[in-house]
Parts: sequence; structure tokens; C-alpha cells
Amino acid sequence: MFANPLSQTIFSLAATVAISFSLYSDATAQSLRYNWKEGQKFSYQFDITVDADDATTTYKGITNYTVDKVATDQLRVTYRGGLNEAKKSKQTNRGRPGFGIPFGGPPSIPGPFSKPTFAGKTQTTNKITLTPRGDVLAMEGDSQLPYLLGNVSLLPFEVLPPADEQQWKIDSGVSITEENENGRHRFGPFDPFAGDDPKNVQAASEVTSYSVQSSSGESVKIARSYQLNTPATDDNPAFNLTGTGTWIFDKQENIPQALDMTLKLTVKTGNTSTSIPISVKYTRISAAELAKIEAAAQQKAEEAARISAAAKANAEAPMSNEDRQVALAALSSNETSRIASKLSELATKTPLEPDAEVTSAIEKHLSSADKNVAGAAHKALLNWSPTYKRMKNLEKEYQGPAVIKSTERVVESTTPLFVGQIVQAQRNNRGTFWFAAKVEELLPDGKVKLGFLTWGEVKESENAERRRIQLAPEELPQPARPVGLTSESPNALRTWSDASGRFKLEGVFVELKDGVVRLRNAESRVIDVPLAKLSAADQAHVKQLEEVENPFIVK
Repeated sequence: MFANPLSQTIFSLAATVAISFSLYSDATAQSLRYNWKEGQKFSYQFDITVDADDATTTYKGITNYTVDKVATDQLRVTYRGGLNEAKKSKQTNRGRPGFGIPFGGPPSIPGPFSKPTFAGKTQTTNKITLTPRGDVLAMEGDSQLPYLLGNVSLLPFEVLPPADEQQWKIDSGVSITEENENGRHRFGPFDPFAGDDPKNVQAASEVTSYSVQSSSGESVKIARSYQLNTPATDDNPAFNLTGTGTWIFDKQENIPQALDMTLKLTVKTGNTSTSIPISVKYTRISAAELAKIEAAAQQKAEEAARISAAAKANAEAPMSNEDRQVALAALSSNETSRIASKLSELATKTPLEPDAEVTSAIEKHLSSADKNVAGAAHKALLNWSPTYKRMKNLEKEYQGPAVIKSTERVVESTTPLFVGQIVQAQRNNRGTFWFAAKVEELLPDGKVKLGFLTWGEVKESENAERRRIQLAPEELPQPARPVGLTSESPNALRTWSDASGRFKLEGVFVELKDGVVRLRNAESRVIDVPLAKLSAADQAHVKQLEEVENPFIVK
């Protein structure tokens, strides 16, 4: 069965008929069953190819089964494994690699089968309980694959009749159920494992036909055809998945041996139809073959670990005084190629102790007119200066649009802000999450107009209360900070007094206009005070502030 989640959101497919297993044999033999022994193990090598218009996607890997419990009417097995996804983009008619198949969205949006939440694309563990004929009684865990392929943990097992017919058909009602928000699929109402409150359920029909081709020696070779159909609705496309192939069963050990299927998935949305060829193959791996594969994998992992450890030791090895002087001499030379070569060499080093002189020598080349030198300096400085690395990581993080960690640097009514400043803020209707934003305007009512960032560009703007804003980390560069803006500049909270000294006010300077000083108090109220009525010290302070371009002036 190839029933599985699909998504522009994510969908899962579930059948009305539980999976059953029995097999045709010759006239003198009994019907074959899954008669396993506790502790019995078997494994499969999978190779699935999806040849879409925009890319060829493969799913490869090894799946393993261990029989945990055998009773008269039940078998329980543990599945361990997962398939690795690899994608190779194709050149589209527009002369560039495609990004997805057209399921109602623009071509630049990834296709509905590219979501990362399919559990079959990661290493997972399932517990499966079934009868000797193969009726699935329970399944704990999830191993769904994209493209309606089904749970990879169930793919080896086929639905077969209770007797010895040479031809049979399984006709099932199925449902495609939209995944809920937490990323785990829920089966539709036609399935014995039905969940509650699915977002969207689409009914479908599923027919699988079988015909025995041969039965000799230890195996039975069976022709298999498959067809899944769903009608189109106003909210859902029509799906059609068809294919033929061969399934082989090992009569001696009572387990599946191999599958080779060729399928085509057709999706119709309105007048648009997209066809995707799919091949599904798996072959049982013998214990000896599995041992070789595992030994090779272990050897590869050990070699990678050895290389990594050697590289780490070399990177952290302290420079000799002679090497250090050679590096400093190269960095202070006027030879571009020599400088670039030494910077590339230093980029492989990760000193355990800071070296201010070498770090300073590297920093000087960040602004080099030669792009190769500047790039090499950047890479080297990431290793030699933790401060620089932290700054660059923050710059990347504050590009948006991902959720970022709260700095807890609370913005009060008197906290200095300036236009162009990068901050973090909570968005309307987005809960308590924090996002990177840029201050676009300081409003008269005390609120702040923010532009929320997506890859460094403002895509949406909102007016936010200051309690929903926090300052970015101090290490984050603020290129828009006004020249001359200091703690004594317009952003500073101070105590203002009149000429008599009897009246005082805690507030932030906003502007001087027509001889009137505008101040904002702690409650964000704007108060106008004639300049002549302020103390001499305050008047002098205002004059000093007027010499600095004030980013807080409200026009």
C-alpha cells in the first residue's frame, strides 16, 4: 500500500481495510503466513526515485525489523530506520532550476512534497502489531514518506487473501487527511486508528490487484498493480496514483523478499495537470551483507572522526613565535597574493588564547579593495576573534524573518530609540515570539512604527507599543545610529527644572520649535515648556542638543 501524507500543508492517507497477509503457494502446500520467531531479524535496502519536472528526488536507506513477540493470533515487531532524501534540481523552461510543482501556487514556492515533517525521511522507530495474516492491530510511531508512498515501515508488507487464489483484489476506501499544526499526521475517519479534529479530510478509493506469476524454490513471484483516486473539490486537487510491478515473498523465512514498482502520480487542479513518475524498489539484505554495510559505515565514520580530530588539533595548536612573526610580516606586506595566502592559512587555525596583535593585523584587511583578501580576512577573523564571530552571527540572525531569542532588554517609555535602529519586537497576532525589526518612525502617542525584516528587507510594518519592543544585543552593529548621539543627546532621560528651581520634570527632549521646548515624560505625554522659563543649565543643554541632528523630532 502506498498511502501516505501529502502537503501544501501535509496530508496522510489511511485505508478502511486493515493490511492483510497470506500467500498463494502450489496445490500441495498450505497458505503462507507470517510465522515468525521471537528475535528474528530482517532488513531491506530501499531505493525510491521521484522524477518531477523541477527536480529528481531520491529516498535511499536501510530499514530494520526485529520480532519482539509471537502469539497465536498476534505478531509484534520493532522497526528502526529511515530514508535519506537527496534532490537534484533540473533546468526549467525559464532557464533556471525549478523550485516546485504547480499545486495552486507560483512556481517559486516549494512543492507540497518538500515539507521537512515527513518522519520517514529521518531515523525513527515504530512498534507494529499484526496478525499472522497481516491485519494491522496497532502501530506506534510515524514513518510517513512524501508523494503518497505510505509509512516506510509498512511498505514491505502486502495485502493478500485468506486462501490460495492465484488472482485477487483488495478494494479499499481511504481518506487523505490534512496534518494538524503540531506536525504529526492524523488518520481519517475511514481508518481503525482514526484521530480527532483533522483540519481537512478528502475521501478516496484504493484498489490493489495481485496475480501469481510463479512459485518455485523458496520464493513466490507476484504481479502487483495499484490505483488510488480522489475526486477534485473546491478546496482540494484530484489525485491519481497508478502503477504496476512485482513483489517477491520468501517462503522459507515467511518474509517479503523484494519489490519493484513503477508508478505515476497525477495531480489535477482546475485546468492544470501535473504528472510525476515514481519508482519504488527494495531488496532484502542478508545478514552477511548487512554486516558488511555496517562495517563499512563504521569504518567511514571512524575515518571521518580521525580526520576531524586531526584538523581540530592542528587548528588549536599554538603558533610558534617564528610562525607568528612570519604571519605578521606577510599581513603587513604590500603583496596581495601573499596576504591572501596567509589569511587563508590563518582561517584554518582556532587559537585557544586570544592574540590581539594577529587579530588586529587580520582586521585591517576587512576593508581591502581586493575581494579575495577581504573575504579571506573575514573567514580568518571568525576564528581569531570571538567578538567578531558573535557580531556576524547576530547580523545574520537579525536579518529575519525567523523567531529570535528574547534579549530581555526592555524598552521603557524613556528608553532611547532612533529611526533606523534594529530591535526585536512582538508582532500583532503572533503570540509572545520575538522578531527582528527596524524602527521606521517615533510616533507622537509614544508608539513606534516598526518594519519587520525578511532577509534584511522590510516586508511589513506595524505600530507597536514600547512594551512589545526590546533592544537588540549590544554587539549588534547599528549602522543607522545618528552621528553625535550620546548619553547626553536627545535620547537621554534627565531632570528638567524651571528658572526658580521650584518645578521639576523627568523627561526626554523631543525638539525646540518657535522658542518652545517639547519634552516627553515617563507616561509618554508630550509637554511644551517655553525655553525662557527653563533654568540656565537646561537652556544651555537645549542649545547643545540643537547642534546635534535630533532623530526624535516628530513632524
